[in-house]
Amino acid sequence: MQAMEELDNMVQPVMQWISRNPNGDDASAKGNAFIQQFPPERALKIAAKLSYANPFFMPDMPDEAARTLRLSMEQFAEFTMRAKMTAKRADQPNILLACAPKSASTFINAALMKALRLPTACLFAATLDWGSAAIHGSNLREQEPDELSLIRNGLNGRGYVAQHHTRCSPYLARLLTIYNIRPIVTHRNIFDTVVSMDDMCMEWRANPASIDHGFFGDGLPSNYQHLDRVDRLMILAHRHTAWLVQFYITWKRCERLGLVKPLWISYEQDFLGSKSVLAARIADLVGSRYADAAAIETALEDRSAGKSKRLNQGITGRGRDLPDDVRAYILSTAGYYRDDEDMTPLIGPELA
Repeated sequence: MQAMEELDNMVQPVMQWISRNPNGDDASAKGNAFIQQFPPERALKIAAKLSYANPFFMPDMPDEAARTLRLSMEQFAEFTMRAKMTAKRADQPNILLACAPKSASTFINAALMKALRLPTACLFAATLDWGSAAIHGSNLREQEPDELSLIRNGLNGRGYVAQHHTRCSPYLARLLTIYNIRPIVTHRNIFDTVVSMDDMCMEWRANPASIDHGFFGDGLPSNYQHLDRVDRLMILAHRHTAWLVQFYITWKRCERLGLVKPLWISYEQDFLGSKSVLAARIADLVGSRYADAAAIETALEDRSAGKSKRLNQGITGRGRDLPDDVRAYILSTAGYYRDDEDMTPLIGPELA
């Protein structure tokens, strides 16, 4: 009896361990060895938990046993519908922080998790959280939420805050409506963004642990940290400018179409502005049943552990010293979209 209780106490730690193990062979061997310690009537449920924790884990079982678990298309359709319906009707606050890089989104995400007492969630990979998704090599994926992940997290009974660099689309907007997800969109001046991103990438590359992630961690050349600053900034401008512009326009356009009603947070005007005003706006979005404006304000004012929240300098105007070639490239790329949207929030008045 005691041995079984000890095994039961190990289930959650093993789920956490297997969720963050990128070595498929090792995860499979140790996961299956753990399952085999349980009696047959419990083994299936433990296998399901480990498979839930790691999207690549599949339990070993004889073909005959596997055949007893087969689902028909009709059964799959029914179970999917039931899961969708349960997630849709769940009484919980679900928040998507759709963010431009370096727009204080990590800081805001941490503040909301603390103030609202909500877990984080990964909505674009079938993993336990963002950290485990990154460990499995997801950083270069588009972070648009997928329905399986929306269902998984919609069934957690608590709600969540999910921070993703994701553009909007009519398809995504309708998913947000179905699963009762409140979107917050953060954005920042692109010139400042590029400078701040370079700081982040240089710091990341200075950490020997980043070598394990390599190209799939940030998509940058292996010698990035050894390049001249002008070259580094141009690489970032080439890689991110069009995406940042499209990110902003897609959310604006879906809003105009009446498909989504996001709360807009400007780094310059809102995050660096009155925290009490920002907290009240966020509380209004989330709803008084779940959110207290005073608690959100306190969390937004707390800059302790700022490094872990990726709060770099927390200022505006960092892009004023961008090299002329880099600035010209950003202006040229953004200029193609001047008839689609007012680009002032992203690049200032230079295209006006």
